[in-house]
Amino acid sequence: MEDISIGNEIKDGYKRTDKWLKGNLTWLSEIEDFYRQRATIEKEYAEKLRQLASEAFKKKSRVSSIVSVGENPLITPGSLETASMVAWTEILTQAENIAKQKTQLARDFESRIAGDINRTQARYETIRTRWKAANDELTQTRDKNYDEVKALKKAYDDSCQAMESQRSKAERGGGQGRNQEKFEKREAEMNVAKNNYLVKINVANRLKDKYYYQDVPEILDGLQGVNEVKVSRMNTIWLSAAYLERQCNDKIDGFLKAEDEVVKQNLPRLDTAMYVKHNMGGWSEPKDFLFEPSPIWHDDETMAVEGSRELEALKMKLNESSATYEKFEEICRDEKQTVAEMLDQRNQLLGDSFKEVKIKKKEDYLKFDDLLGKSIGALQRFADDDTKRVSAEVEIEVIQTATEGKDMTMSRPVVVEKKSRFGLFKRKGRATGTDDASDDMRSLASSVSHVSITPGNSKSRVFGGIGRKLISGLRGESVSSASSSGLAMAKVKFAYEATDESELTVVVGETLPVTEIDDGSGWTQVQNGSGAKGLVPTSYLEIEQSSQSPQSSFSTKKVGPKVAPRRGAKKVKYMQVLYDYSPRGDDEMAVQAGDKVMVVSADEGSGWTEGELNGERGLFPTSYAKNV
Repeated sequence: MEDISIGNEIKDGYKRTDKWLKGNLTWLSEIEDFYRQRATIEKEYAEKLRQLASEAFKKKSRVSSIVSVGENPLITPGSLETASMVAWTEILTQAENIAKQKTQLARDFESRIAGDINRTQARYETIRTRWKAANDELTQTRDKNYDEVKALKKAYDDSCQAMESQRSKAERGGGQGRNQEKFEKREAEMNVAKNNYLVKINVANRLKDKYYYQDVPEILDGLQGVNEVKVSRMNTIWLSAAYLERQCNDKIDGFLKAEDEVVKQNLPRLDTAMYVKHNMGGWSEPKDFLFEPSPIWHDDETMAVEGSRELEALKMKLNESSATYEKFEEICRDEKQTVAEMLDQRNQLLGDSFKEVKIKKKEDYLKFDDLLGKSIGALQRFADDDTKRVSAEVEIEVIQTATEGKDMTMSRPVVVEKKSRFGLFKRKGRATGTDDASDDMRSLASSVSHVSITPGNSKSRVFGGIGRKLISGLRGESVSSASSSGLAMAKVKFAYEATDESELTVVVGETLPVTEIDDGSGWTQVQNGSGAKGLVPTSYLEIEQSSQSPQSSFSTKKVGPKVAPRRGAKKVKYMQVLYDYSPRGDDEMAVQAGDKVMVVSADEGSGWTEGELNGERGLFPTSYAKNV
C-alpha cells in the first residue's frame, strides 16, 4: 500500500494523535486480559470459551472507534473498523468456534502470550511517554519565543515613551544643549529597540513555521512509529498464539488458518491510513506576527539603518548571528545525517514487517526498540540545534536585507557547499561533474561584507516523513525518450476529469507515458494518444516499469483517494538574482544581478536551485537570489 505519514497529513495533531496511540496501548491490556482468561476458560471447555468471546466482542465495540480513529475524529467512521480491529474480530470469532483445549495450551497462553502482551504494552508506553516529553520541550521553546516577542514589544513601547518625553524637554530647551543630546540618544535607543523587536518577530515567525512544519510532524511520525511497531509486534503475538493452538489440536486448524489470513492482511500502516483519513483537515495555520507600531510613535516596519548607533548595533548582531550560524550549520548537518542513518537502520531492520505480516525474531524488535529510543534523543538534539541555526539564519537574512549596500564589515562569510541534504539520502540526482571539495568549501571573501546563507524552508519536512519515496534522475524526460528507453508508463486505475487546462482527463484502463514524475505535490504529468499533456493525481495511477529497462525507484502501487490532491506545487515560481555568479561546473549556469530566473527545481536543503534563463538550465546558489 501507499506509504503514509501522520506528520505530513495532519497538522498540529499531537494531542489527538497521542490520545489515539494511548488508546491503542491501553487496548493491549484488554487483549492481555483476554488471553489470561482464555487460559482459564480452556480448562472448562467450550461453554466458558464462548462466554469470554462474547464479552470481548462487547469490549471491542466500546473501544473500536477510539482505536480506529481516535477519540474526536473529524469524520465519524460509522461501521468501519481499523485493520487491527478487523483482525481482532476474526480472532474472537474463531475463539467462539474452538471448544475443548488441553491444559498445556492454557499454560502456554498464560505465560507466553499474555506475558508478551504485557511487556509490549509497558515497553511502548514508556516510549510514548518519552515522545510526550519531547513534545513538551518543543512546545515550551515555542511559547518562550512567543513571550520574547511580547517582551521586546514592551521594550520598544517603553523606549518610544522615553524618547517622546525627552523630545518634549528638548523642545522646551530650544533644541540645544544637553537636552537635545539626550533626545538624540533616546531616539537611537528607540530605534535599536525597534530593530530588536523586528528581528525577534521574524525569528518567531520562522520558528513558528519550523514548529508546525518540522518539529511537530517529526513527533507525530515518532508516535506513528510506536503504534506501527506495536501493531507489528501484536501481529507476531497473535500468529504465535495461533501456532500454539494448531499444535494442540489439528481439529481447529481450519479456524486458525482463517484467522491467519485476516491477521496477515493487517499491515501496520492500514491502521494509520484509517486514522489519517478520518482526522485530516480542520487545522488553520496560526497567523504570522506583524509589526505593531507604538501608539505614541507612529512608525512602520522599516528597520532603522541610517544612524551610526543603529547600524553599529546591527553590525554587532550580525557578527554574533554569523558565528552562531556557522557553528550550528555544521552541527545540524552532522545531526541530520545521524537521524537519517537511524531511520534507514530502522527501515532495514523491520521494514519488511510493515509491508508483509510475518513472525519476526524477538531480537529484531529489541534492536528496533533501541533504535526508536535513540531516535528520540537524536531528534531532540537536532531540533534544539536547528532552532538556534534557524534563529541565526533569519537574523542574518533580515539584517542583510535591511542593510543592503552598506558596509557591515563581516570578516568571514559562510558560503554553502554543493552537496545533498544528507550524505546518505539524496533528494535529487544531479550530474555534478567533479566532487572536488576544495572548490566548494567555505572561503574568505574580504572584498564583500556580506554573509552568504542557505535559507531553509521551515514549512517543509526535514526528513520527509516515514517511508517517503525519493525519486531521482527522471524529471524532464520527453515522452519519446520515456517510451523508447522504457523509463515509465502509467496505467489509469481511477477515472479523472480535468478541472482546468493544465490537467488531463483520463479513463480507467488507459496506459499512458509519464512525461514528468510526481515531485511530491501529488500530481504526475502524462500524455494521451492525441499528444496532449496534462496533470493527473498520482494516486489515480499505477506506475509501471518497462521490462526493457532496469528497475527504477518508482513505487508501483498507490491507492486512489476520493478527491484529488490540492494543487499548488505546480505553480511556476521565479527568483530575482541579487549577485553575479559564474559557473564552476557543467551542471551550473551563469546569472547576473537583476536576472529573473524561472525555478525548475527548488532548493531542498542542498543550497542550490535549478533554474532556467533564456532557454538554458542549470544550478545556481540559492543564497544569490530571492523569491519573487
